[in-house]
Amino acid sequence: MGNRDVLIIGAGAAGLAAAKELSDAGHKVTVLEARGRIGGRIYTIHEPNTIPIELGAEFIHGRAPEVLDVLHKSGFLFYDATERHWFFHDKTLKDSEEFWEPLSKTMQKLKDVGDRDFSFQDFLNRHANEFKEAKSIATLFVEGFHAAKAEKIGVQGLIRANLASDQIDGDHSFRVVSGYDSICNWLHDHALSNGATFHLNSVVEQIHWRKNHVRVAVRSSKGSEYYEASCAVITLPLSLLSHSGAVEFNPEITDKHIAAKKLIMGNVIKLNLLFKEAFWENVKFQTKEEPKDGWNLGFIHSPDVSIPTWWTQLPIRAPLLVGWAGGSQAEKIMNSSNAQLLDYAFDSLQYIYGVPRKRIEDLLHTNYIHNWHDDPFTRGAYSYVPVHGLEAQKELALPIEKTLFFAGEATNTDGHLGTVHGAISTGLRAARQIVGNI
Repeated sequence: MGNRDVLIIGAGAAGLAAAKELSDAGHKVTVLEARGRIGGRIYTIHEPNTIPIELGAEFIHGRAPEVLDVLHKSGFLFYDATERHWFFHDKTLKDSEEFWEPLSKTMQKLKDVGDRDFSFQDFLNRHANEFKEAKSIATLFVEGFHAAKAEKIGVQGLIRANLASDQIDGDHSFRVVSGYDSICNWLHDHALSNGATFHLNSVVEQIHWRKNHVRVAVRSSKGSEYYEASCAVITLPLSLLSHSGAVEFNPEITDKHIAAKKLIMGNVIKLNLLFKEAFWENVKFQTKEEPKDGWNLGFIHSPDVSIPTWWTQLPIRAPLLVGWAGGSQAEKIMNSSNAQLLDYAFDSLQYIYGVPRKRIEDLLHTNYIHNWHDDPFTRGAYSYVPVHGLEAQKELALPIEKTLFFAGEATNTDGHLGTVHGAISTGLRAARQIVGNI
């Protein structure tokens, strides 16, 4: 098919990947982004004399070809982040082996459920005696990693995600030295050099469409603007797709709204705390055997506190601690003010590290908090598949009349939802559907 004019709604990872791929193929691409920046849920802050601060996505999960391809072509440096996960409960520390072994056994047992779908909580309850010690570790990990609630996330979605992760060595995590936004900037600049145009601060309010024609109404600083093309790639987050009034489609795309409502947008609270010194490196933790110091601390998880997961920047030495609450724990505190979230953070750190709260407060240099639940263009962190949600996800990914194409992490049906590489994959899929006239 000949070249088409294509509108892309959203300049997150999926939209940028689609823009690069389509402009490579010679199509005329126009990208409309509501924010004043590109990247979507990749949001990197660059401050003098410190490493990049990631308010959104931070890790490359596994050897994902979609991301590694960009890194290799761009020459951006990246490094293997530590896989040291410690578990701190009842004032006692369990090291990486004690953390991963029960978790691994729990996930292995998931494969025995067959085709039945029920919640992860139900799964744990059915094996209560078997997973007595692993239950708190498994719940904390699944809720944190998938931004999910254990009583809602389905085992079939988890099984698919675990299999997908295994295929790309998902137990390895990487960071981009120059910041995750480097990948976004590279995709953007590549598309720009191919003639793509980007319009920031352009909030899409209405999408009027018929076969082979799309007209989009946008609110910008210039007032109302209109853009037309023969097709569009829609990369709206799940929370906006499930809300039929967030962006008005004419005619309505009812099947998409219904499908989106059958999936769930998870919530996450993430805090980046930059200190004057890395006080945790000298902390002594009590273990079953000899004390362990914090010099080699990578990740530490504790179900006893409001902000249950913290990580350092190892192998890079930097006075930055990142706090993370996902799923049920995030929902308990997501309506808190930043001051209240800091209060929870200080209490959590005092409990985990045994350092007086006053000292932690005095050592804090600055903090960076972005509550994605309150972000009007995201309204949550990322999606997960609840019980019986896999078919809805398939529906969400299907194009309409070879005119409206859908991308974004929630539309990834390969088990990589909730990830940057999963989002990029869907952007490439939508672009190839357009190029191949599918």
